[in-house]
Amino acid sequence: MMTYDNYDRRVDKILEKADAEKKRRKKRRIVLISSLSAAAAFILALNLTLFVPYTVGGYDISAYAGSEYYALMDEIGSLNCSKPRKTNNLMKLAELVLDPIFDSFGGGFAAPDVDLEAPPSDGIIVEEDPSTSDSEHYEEVTNNQVRGVVEGDLLKRSDKYLYYLSYVPATFYIEDVLTDENGEPILDENGDKQVLPDRTDPAKLILNIYTVSGEKVNTYEISADLYTYNGYGERREMYLTEDCTKILILVPYYDTDAKALFTRILGIDVSDPSSPREFANVSVSGDYVSSRLVGNTLLLVSNFTVRKDPDFAEQRQYLPAVNGEILPMEDIVLPESPTKARYTVITSFAADTLSASDCEAYFDFSEEVYVSAENIYTTRSYIKAFEFEYEVVNGPDKYYREMTEIARTAYDGTNLTYCGKMSAIGDILDQYSLDEHEGVLRFFTTDTNLREPTCNLYCFDISTFEQIAAVVNFAPLGESVKSVRFDGDTAYVCTARVTYYEVTDPMFEFDLSDYSHITYKDTGTIPGYSLRLVKFFDDTLLGIGYGDGFDELKIEVYASDENKVTSLCEFKLTAGFSSRFKAYFIDAENGLVGLQVDAEGTHKSGYLVLRFDGYNLVELMTVEDVGAVPDDARACLIGGTLYIFGRTPTGDCVLKMVEI
Repeated sequence: MMTYDNYDRRVDKILEKADAEKKRRKKRRIVLISSLSAAAAFILALNLTLFVPYTVGGYDISAYAGSEYYALMDEIGSLNCSKPRKTNNLMKLAELVLDPIFDSFGGGFAAPDVDLEAPPSDGIIVEEDPSTSDSEHYEEVTNNQVRGVVEGDLLKRSDKYLYYLSYVPATFYIEDVLTDENGEPILDENGDKQVLPDRTDPAKLILNIYTVSGEKVNTYEISADLYTYNGYGERREMYLTEDCTKILILVPYYDTDAKALFTRILGIDVSDPSSPREFANVSVSGDYVSSRLVGNTLLLVSNFTVRKDPDFAEQRQYLPAVNGEILPMEDIVLPESPTKARYTVITSFAADTLSASDCEAYFDFSEEVYVSAENIYTTRSYIKAFEFEYEVVNGPDKYYREMTEIARTAYDGTNLTYCGKMSAIGDILDQYSLDEHEGVLRFFTTDTNLREPTCNLYCFDISTFEQIAAVVNFAPLGESVKSVRFDGDTAYVCTARVTYYEVTDPMFEFDLSDYSHITYKDTGTIPGYSLRLVKFFDDTLLGIGYGDGFDELKIEVYASDENKVTSLCEFKLTAGFSSRFKAYFIDAENGLVGLQVDAEGTHKSGYLVLRFDGYNLVELMTVEDVGAVPDDARACLIGGTLYIFGRTPTGDCVLKMVEI
């Protein structure tokens, strides 16, 4: 029987239990509310951190007001710094995560190529081996534009040795199957193919050294990290010093730390060709443009581009340097109204030590480089606005023309001196379109900003930078300059009109002996056009280029009489070929011309050699198996033997020796 006391106690327990449950629920609500509040606060903070926009961009150089580079920094800021914009930390976080991934691909990739075995020589034996004599003499094999001004090339030689600079692209091996001596896959205990770990062979340069008897003396490898030379090694060049003891190699490369292009000069001591050694390694800011060797002075021209939004606290991001040393402002020329944050960097080195002698940098961008015996000329294109000479109704008040600016820098073996610049209408094709002769710079341009292109000749006094003569619109309307060759008081120029259905070409000869009365004559319109022109056998002119179309090689010999230029003979072949002038073997004294061809039809592919006998171009031979890279083919004649060098896609050097 339940008493009132028992009932009260039971009721109290129920009430206590209910009260405890109520307190627990209240506590849970408090915890839940607190958690939700914390989560909301976190989300709010996250949004404030990641998504709330703030302003970036623009530039503030007030902290550098006392710097010698202040005016230069201001120009760079206005040209290369982003305008103020809105961003947030999410975008910044994405850049931090993704940029290193994309930057890792900055040097490019090279696909594996088929390995081609380098064929042996044809067994031609040179009767006398000059390498057994005591003295060694430099022998020129490059067809230089200016006498005494040596240009870089892939082949150089002395009377004892031949040097050929090859290039091996980086090779990427992914899941490479392990094979036995018979080329069969090797299986593991489970019967699966054994796979090697992924690996990469970095790009490298190879200096191949031969005696004039064809014996390989050494293969000197110059390796680098993964991206340093990959892709850029195609543009390598080298020199052999006059005393034949040093090889100077120039090559552009990508610096993954600086995220920029540089030009490297490697000095290789070959006084003992059987044991070459590196004696110098120099770098200059900017991509490789061109170089020359004059006596013991090496002249280098490079283009340095300032990165977007540079950090002005890091000088190497916006100032050029030679071997890590930043140029002082006194060596930088800042024009009045620059259009791009880029430099042309000209550096002179002592060839025997590769110590820098002098350096000048111009805050503009060079495209072509011509070097005379005393001056360096760099060119750049730009657009200029002109006022109409008559009133325009309901139309634009200005018209625009493409211009070429040519800067002159004097050199004396040690010092570089900026002298000034000149401008003319039109665009310059290449270095062969310019020539300095007896104090006058002559050059040809193509003006493409009118309804139809026009071809022009300009002559400037190099001391006053004033135009002293011009011949404008000398070619048929619609044609452009395709090749030029100067020879003293004479200039030869090939112009062409190129469409999808025709390629036509007049060849002009200019008499520049009197600038007040320049005269010229031409061939009239003939099929095709010449990519390269060069003085040839018996006072003729040799042209190498296209025939009726871009799949046809045409080699033509021209002569001039009192009234016109005449085509004496031509050789045509359906074939692919290199457009690089240095890839052609030209021996004007013996009337020989050679180049590598990828022929179609019944003609063999290989190294084609022709001889001009005074009447016709006669095919002497086509040498097969000379490599697979026409741009890298080189040849030279020693005695009665033609030495032909080539490169396979994998970088192997090929040497063929044939009697002429």
